[in-house]
Amino acid sequence: SAATVMAERRAFAQKISRLSLKIAATVLTFSFCSPLDFSLQIPLTEAVEPVDFEEYLITHPPLIESGPLRDLIEFPPDDIEVLYTPRECRTLGQDVPEEGENDSHVRDCTRSYTEDWAIVNRKYDASLHLFFLNSLNINTYFCLSQDDLKRRSMSIDDTPRGSWACSIFDLKNSQPDALLPHLLDRVPNEEIDRHNEDQRKSNRHRELFALHPALDEDEPIERHCVPDVPKEHFGQRLLVKCLSLKFEIEIEPIFASLALYDIKEKKRISENFYFDLNSEQTKAMLRPHIPSAAISTLARSAVFSITYPSQDVFLVIKLEKVLQQGDIGECAEPYMVFKESDAAKNKEKLEKLRSQSEQFCQRLGRYRMPFAWTAIHLMNIVNSAGSLERDTELDMGLSGSWSERRNSSIVGRRSLERTTSGDESCSLTSFRPATLTVTNFFKQEGDRLSDEDLYKFLADMRRPSSVLRRLRPITGRLKIDISPAPENPHYCLTPDLLQVMPYPDSRVRPTKEILEFPARDIYVPNTTYRNLLYVNPQSLNFANRQGSARNITVKVQFMNGEDPSNAMPVIFGKSSCAEYSKEAYTAVVYHNRSPDFHDEVKIKLPASLTDHHHILFTFYHVSCQQKQNTPLETPVGYTWIPMLQNGRLRTGHFCLPVSLEKPPQSYSVLSPDVPLPGMKWVDNHRGVFNVEVVAASTIHTQDQFLDKFFALVHALDEHMFPVRIGDMRIMENNLEAELKSSIAALNSSQLEPVVRFLHLLLDKLVLLMVRPPVIAGQIVNLGQASFEVMASIVNRLHKYLDTSQDMHGRNSLLSSYIHYVFRLPNMDPNSPSPGPGGLGGSVHYATMARSSVRPSSLNLNRSRSLSNSNPDISGTPTSPDDEVRSIIGSKVGRHISAALDPIPGGQEPPPSSPAPLYHEELALQWVVSSGSVREGALQQAWFFFELMVKSIIHHLYFTDRLQSPRKNRFPERFMDDITALVSTIAEALSSLSSKPTGNRYLAIQLQTCYVFYTLFFLMAFYSFCFQVSTKLYALQNPTLESLRLDFLRIICSHEHYVTLNLPFSLLTPPASPSPSVSSSSGFSTHVQDQKIANMFELSVPFREQHYLAGLVLTELAVILDPEADGSVPWCKVISVVHNLLSSHDSDPRYADPEVKARVALLYLPLIGIVMETLPQLHDFTGMFIDFCILLIVLGGIPLSAQTIRYASNSAHLYRSPSGSAFGSQENLRWRKDMTHWRQTSEKMDKTRAELEHEAIIDGNLATEANLIILDTLEIIVQTVSVTESKESILGGVLKVLLHSMACNQSALYLQHCFATQRALVSKFPELLFEEETEQCADLCLRLLRNCSSSIGTIRAHASASLYLLMRQNFEIGNNFARVKMQVTMSLSSLVGTSQNFNEEFLRRSLKTILTYAEEDLELRETTFPDQVQDLVFNLHMILSDTVKMKEHQEDPEMLIDLMYRYCFYIAEWITSHCYIIQYTINSHEINLACKINDHYKCHKFDIYSIYDRKYLPVGCVTFQNISSNVLEESAVSDDVVSPDEEGICSGKYFTEAGLVGLLEQAAASFSMAGMYEAVNEVYKVLIPIHEANRDAKKLATIHGKLQEAFGKIVHQHGKRMFGTYFRVGFYGSKLGDLDEQEFVYKEPAITKLAEISHRLESFYGERFGEDQVEVIKDSNPVDKCKLDPNKAFIQITYVEPYFDTYEMKDRITYFDKNYNLRRFVYCTPFTLDGRAHGDLHEQFKRKTILTTSHAFPYIKTRINIIHKEEIISTPIEVAIEDMQKKTQELAFATHQDPSDAKMLQMVLQGSVGTTVNQGPLEVAQVFLSEIPSDPKLYRHHNKLRLCFKDFTKRCEDALRKNKSLIGPDQKEYQRELERNYHRLKEALQPLINRKIPQLYKPVLQVNSHRSDN
Repeated sequence: SAATVMAERRAFAQKISRLSLKIAATVLTFSFCSPLDFSLQIPLTEAVEPVDFEEYLITHPPLIESGPLRDLIEFPPDDIEVLYTPRECRTLGQDVPEEGENDSHVRDCTRSYTEDWAIVNRKYDASLHLFFLNSLNINTYFCLSQDDLKRRSMSIDDTPRGSWACSIFDLKNSQPDALLPHLLDRVPNEEIDRHNEDQRKSNRHRELFALHPALDEDEPIERHCVPDVPKEHFGQRLLVKCLSLKFEIEIEPIFASLALYDIKEKKRISENFYFDLNSEQTKAMLRPHIPSAAISTLARSAVFSITYPSQDVFLVIKLEKVLQQGDIGECAEPYMVFKESDAAKNKEKLEKLRSQSEQFCQRLGRYRMPFAWTAIHLMNIVNSAGSLERDTELDMGLSGSWSERRNSSIVGRRSLERTTSGDESCSLTSFRPATLTVTNFFKQEGDRLSDEDLYKFLADMRRPSSVLRRLRPITGRLKIDISPAPENPHYCLTPDLLQVMPYPDSRVRPTKEILEFPARDIYVPNTTYRNLLYVNPQSLNFANRQGSARNITVKVQFMNGEDPSNAMPVIFGKSSCAEYSKEAYTAVVYHNRSPDFHDEVKIKLPASLTDHHHILFTFYHVSCQQKQNTPLETPVGYTWIPMLQNGRLRTGHFCLPVSLEKPPQSYSVLSPDVPLPGMKWVDNHRGVFNVEVVAASTIHTQDQFLDKFFALVHALDEHMFPVRIGDMRIMENNLEAELKSSIAALNSSQLEPVVRFLHLLLDKLVLLMVRPPVIAGQIVNLGQASFEVMASIVNRLHKYLDTSQDMHGRNSLLSSYIHYVFRLPNMDPNSPSPGPGGLGGSVHYATMARSSVRPSSLNLNRSRSLSNSNPDISGTPTSPDDEVRSIIGSKVGRHISAALDPIPGGQEPPPSSPAPLYHEELALQWVVSSGSVREGALQQAWFFFELMVKSIIHHLYFTDRLQSPRKNRFPERFMDDITALVSTIAEALSSLSSKPTGNRYLAIQLQTCYVFYTLFFLMAFYSFCFQVSTKLYALQNPTLESLRLDFLRIICSHEHYVTLNLPFSLLTPPASPSPSVSSSSGFSTHVQDQKIANMFELSVPFREQHYLAGLVLTELAVILDPEADGSVPWCKVISVVHNLLSSHDSDPRYADPEVKARVALLYLPLIGIVMETLPQLHDFTGMFIDFCILLIVLGGIPLSAQTIRYASNSAHLYRSPSGSAFGSQENLRWRKDMTHWRQTSEKMDKTRAELEHEAIIDGNLATEANLIILDTLEIIVQTVSVTESKESILGGVLKVLLHSMACNQSALYLQHCFATQRALVSKFPELLFEEETEQCADLCLRLLRNCSSSIGTIRAHASASLYLLMRQNFEIGNNFARVKMQVTMSLSSLVGTSQNFNEEFLRRSLKTILTYAEEDLELRETTFPDQVQDLVFNLHMILSDTVKMKEHQEDPEMLIDLMYRYCFYIAEWITSHCYIIQYTINSHEINLACKINDHYKCHKFDIYSIYDRKYLPVGCVTFQNISSNVLEESAVSDDVVSPDEEGICSGKYFTEAGLVGLLEQAAASFSMAGMYEAVNEVYKVLIPIHEANRDAKKLATIHGKLQEAFGKIVHQHGKRMFGTYFRVGFYGSKLGDLDEQEFVYKEPAITKLAEISHRLESFYGERFGEDQVEVIKDSNPVDKCKLDPNKAFIQITYVEPYFDTYEMKDRITYFDKNYNLRRFVYCTPFTLDGRAHGDLHEQFKRKTILTTSHAFPYIKTRINIIHKEEIISTPIEVAIEDMQKKTQELAFATHQDPSDAKMLQMVLQGSVGTTVNQGPLEVAQVFLSEIPSDPKLYRHHNKLRLCFKDFTKRCEDALRKNKSLIGPDQKEYQRELERNYHRLKEALQPLINRKIPQLYKPVLQVNSHRSDN
């Protein structure tokens, strides 16, 4: 398959080359010297060897002097710089110890926290990512939203009703859009093209791919994530402001403290915050003891940090007061007894208490006693405040419940336990600030002061049945604010009392940052100096001490000697006191010999500690009662803690014995555990005092292994032997072994201190590796040991801190160390010794360059297994390396290429002090490592590679070698080591023996090293790596394939990717191909032909010289191969291609068009790859390629594929536009990543602003993509216009144009698209009007659609295009019938299908076309303007009804009315008429379609009269028996065109078979509707046709159907039901055109009046509002003047078909009486005085006869009433009608067959029953009792008399019939009926027999005479 692929590609390339030869005029000016050998072919799945970059440039120098193109070839000189950036300090000053006599460890720590960051700045690395980081310069003009989205369809409310009646008048008076200038001028086509091109190229996006954001699936291009700057750790920060503290009585000062406790961890998680809310008056009571208070101790607000917030955190408030006589309960009693409201009543008692307090304050003011406490469940407050209003006030009482307060009114209470403990998210960053008022406190209990007791209390508070709730509270009000801390609060002090910026004024009360004691370890390296110690006395047991010791306090002092004057002022003050003091006292528990303590003493530790530094505890008994000769305090014990033990800081829990006597001299160096002779101890030297010491120090590691390592290293620095570590004395001769063991023991150290001192630790390990110390005159090589422990530490960090990794899986602590901290020793230009660790004058460090046991013959390029021996050179020299021999001989390492660096203090460097190179040492130690060390280093290869890279950059930068030839930068041995490393990693990957992450990290680092490594080596490495991966390719291992593609993506992310691809090799194409196809001289040779072919295919020369681009495109070609396995991760390769193009497009270095064209040449084979993959776009079966993903390569929009399909018929597709090589990229960009491809996982919860921004970007992208396609189409048109086969290609171009018009497009694109379309029609009119007639119709539709755009520019261009289309058509044939027909049809189609059609805008466009016609001077004398006007007016009439159609979308009757009328506007175009009728029928209910479909379709075949076939129907006369409507609607206008000539009647319906099919459909529809008689009439037309065709089968079928139809007529006799009819009148201006219109509605059979009334009332009620519609209940004539003008009125009346007497003889059957109905009648009773009903003699009746415009059934279910006739019946005539009706009912019931006894009895009962006897009898008595005086009524009188005669006869017949039908049980009923009948007959007899004499007079006198003859 590979051979087939290559053969196809060769053929493709040869086609391209031949084309290029034809169209090229000149060759590229930048050519190189030597020819290439094109004979070799290598399959794509095999790697090729790249050319040597530097050698190639040397042997093929480009002929360019300077400028952007030259810059494309060369690496920039300012590519790399090393910056020393001062680290940002958040405090105003740095609290670092003065130099003084600090030991070297302190100096190193201090340097580590203060030195500048050493940052490598790669200037052009950012250019790759500019696109991803910069905000886009979006042109909103590109993104004028698509019309379909912006169009608004006019709603019913804002459409002016009735405004379309004067359609022509409205059109003439409407405003046109702006006319396009010079549209009607005669301009040469070339000038038009030039103008269009200039317009298209203006205001274009220079960065197309900037509009296509990075894919979500992966990082767009591999880039270094700049790690976060190392900084001090803070958790979530909480600001607590203490506002006020007030009790019921105010008699003494109260002191408060705050701290956070975690009851789950049983740990205090913050230091104490002390605050003083006492009034100035109260504070004055203590003035003798506190002369002045430092501003730092006056803080009342604190910032707490919580790293691990949980539901178990409590804010505990403890209160203390001045010590006084009596236990806590006694002292607290007044606070519980007295109330503030009773102050006046208890005035004397309060004065006494206040006086006592003043005495105690004066005497005991320095001592405190516990008083009260309370706790706040922090998360409860936070969560509740989050759900409340801002600045919410919360009340918290004793019960632990709290209530929300607003404006001092309690709204409700919620339980403290409301929030359950669990894994709920506890965020302190976003809750609303809350003001909390604590109203109740718990008094302290002297025997329950320990933290353990406190945890029990806090746990108990969360229980519903808290014991605390039963306690009696101390009532008070502590008001505090709790809120999230601002990012940079003003006036803030650190725990070390440093001022945090900003700190505008030192006199303002500060806020304190409170140090956190995290509940769990925090892994953050130290970055600031801090050295604090917290001493927490916990308990004392003097139960067994003899003597008086009850009111006990502990004085804590930090001593630097044993004399009392050696107490250091390093103890932090609490509140309202001095900033620092020399001593601190614990609170006193009254009369308790074994007190618990809850105090915290905070100490600022000196930087350097000595053996004499210790904490001294002195225990005093305080005398509360003032007695004579009794001292205030009596010492009762002493104990101490030495600060250092074996050189390490002592911290932790201590249980100390207490001495009864002062300690002797030199006690401080010993522990009190040591039984000093002659000393007395409490309780026999047992431990009686429990104290905890906690350090918060960035100097003391508090880890024994780290301490030992740092101590030994510093011993080396200071060269002070022996070294004392613990109980050991280490002499110089055994220092080496101890040092190695201490390095190895670092693996045993705790991870938390390792992380805290990570920067210093790594610095020391680097120093030991790069400068082996000289101990006792011997070089000690610690490189391997240092490397091993470094690898171990790195792996530990990755393993246990997997959460702190960046997107590449790199540990952020390590990456930030490399980025900011790591530097080569002594490379800092600003400091004599900036490296990690100083160099002492007597200490020598050596560089271990090579192992003495390393074989000289080792070929590292081939070997996979290297020596693992330790490169310690203390052994016998066996290496022939002269340098190693020299090192051994002198005992000092010396590196030949290293420059000597100065020594601290400005001394001359000794001759044996080299400047070592860390990267070489690291590579060596890595290569010779083995086993688990190598495994660990490979797993975290990225770390060591990055160290190496930074070391290299420092070395080259400071030795000024960045510009030196690359081969001279590094020794060959270093390159060998690197090669061996690469081999090792590749081997590990191929065997998958290790975690497969090395590939990614190796690639990251190798692309970083691009600038520095020899490119020949790198290219060889690629080759090697891809050879390995090629072998793996056959294994089909998805992991390895993915790794290979990751590697490729990372390598190609290099900032100098283009330069490395040799963009100026021999493969460059002609620079300026000419549009002329005749110029081909100078390119006929095979070599030149092959050169151009190589540009377009992945030839071997292409892959060798454009190596990286070749790799990418090769992967793409292989993956898109139809025969490729679907498991290949194709999306990765597509992403690589897309991201490369994105980065090039946005790179400012390639902004120049010439440069961009050069870059584009690297991707020419992509065109061939895409073309070969085209079939896969159209075949989804069994293909592995996801269509959407492939569109990214192909252009991203559906029309791209079409463009390629149509345009690819001509090889001219690849011609460069306007003769520039830049055009290659234009073509290329047209097919590449223009789709805004988004992942389905994209988040949906975006803000409106984000969505709008994305929409703008999408619009810009779509516009630019389409403009590129337009550019390409123009190129194709220019190219093929002179060829022979242009028609098919131009047809394809036209299809693409039309398709693009149909898509959602921006205004900008449509303007250019219409300009191109006008030019195309102008140049090739015959294309549209003779060949592509279907596309002519399509074009008309597209133009009309855009004529209704809401955007004026689009309408202007669409109108211009439409006018020129008519004009062109007219000029060709002196009429524009085709365009006229197509435009009319298009409008009908648009109206029928478009949902967002806007008639207002289209009307403006029609006016614009009319204006063009009026201003067209050239054609003014022709018929053209009149024809345009006729067409526009006709279109406007169609448009007028469109508005109403939209208004009445929900009103089926109105919609059908409008569509019907609409049909006749366009009836002159028969096909269009046919279309609309079909649309109308299909859109209406099936019942209607069944009844109407037939006859309405039939009239369309009037055209068949032109056929000379006798058996065919002759015109519409043939169809008049089917429906009387046919003749009226058969007229077709006589247009200037013959329908035949224009092909109008060429549709499928205009044939004999079409007619037959439609007639059969009509017959079937009639049959479904139950109109079987009409089926017969249809078949009468069909039968002659089939007889003429001798089609017996069809005739048999027809006669069968006829038999079935007539059978149904017989079978359903008496059971058939047709419609029910109602007259509906509309009144009111709200109804618009319906106002005062009357219709007859046809409803389904047996529809009740109430049903139609409800339907219409509901429909119009929804439309206008239920209170705006009213149904008129009667049928009287409506006087509109009496109606409410603001309402719509509907009058509904039941009507019946009306037939004159002469009609009845033809309308015999039920069908006859329900078919072809035009006249209907309804009756309205009235009296002369206005009442509807009155007595019989005054009851008149109005009979209203309605005539409709068409006969029912019809295509419409309602028909307009065109005539109304009224007949008034007098009372006697009303009586006659009533009696006739009763008589007919009797006759029908009597003669019914079969007889219906029930019906007969019901009618009889109504006629002769006793209850209704008054009916007929009363009528007779009223009208027949007397002969009327008016002769005109004689005949009515007589007629009524005869009616009664007939009535009695019918009654008698009915009684006789009933008698024969009844059974024995109804005989009595029959007798009753007969009796009633006889009574009625007797009463009527005299009235019936009375005749009017005048009526019986003879008309002529008869004379009898005889003739004589």
